[in-house]
Amino acid sequence: MKKEIIPEFLWHLDEVVLAFQTTIVTTVDKDGRVNAAPFGLVYPFSTGANPQLLVGINSRWHTARNIEATGEFVVNYASFSMLEQVAQTGLLYDEGVNELDKAGLTALPSLKVRPPRIEECYQHIECRLNHIIRPNENQMNCIGDIISISLNEELIGKSKLERVKASDPLFLLGMDITTFTGFYGGINKTASYAPPNRL
Repeated sequence: MKKEIIPEFLWHLDEVVLAFQTTIVTTVDKDGRVNAAPFGLVYPFSTGANPQLLVGINSRWHTARNIEATGEFVVNYASFSMLEQVAQTGLLYDEGVNELDKAGLTALPSLKVRPPRIEECYQHIECRLNHIIRPNENQMNCIGDIISISLNEELIGKSKLERVKASDPLFLLGMDITTFTGFYGGINKTASYAPPNRL
């Protein structure tokens, strides 16, 4: 037997069974100050001759404003072991605060854009903004042209399954939005985590 549920606000985080590979998107503002924030709505948008990535962002967040102002962003892929650091980048800091410093993460110069990569992440996709789709007043889907991909050297040459096991991607499995407790998974692991509510 099947039961219908009604898709409401933040439907993708509650009753449905969806897993989102968790990333940290790095940007810089017009003054060159680094910003970092976690995102799960990150998907290949075009896989043809012009490879593109889609990042779904709340239009009021610093990440969205920075991408609109500079046209560049980097998607950094985190391992399960980075769960607490990823959550730390998601706290609501004032504009201009470097979340990488707050989370104890290391900025690594990117190959082709101004926002940095994150040394502790196993994979990085550097993008230049192609266009923005606005499905509603609160969301911006930023479509970026992929101009560089880099990953940990030890992953090169491994089979797909070996790469996945070695990188142990962090997945967001859902969230209790009343307590901001996220439910996370890795390869054969799960955990719940609520970031501190004070900065």
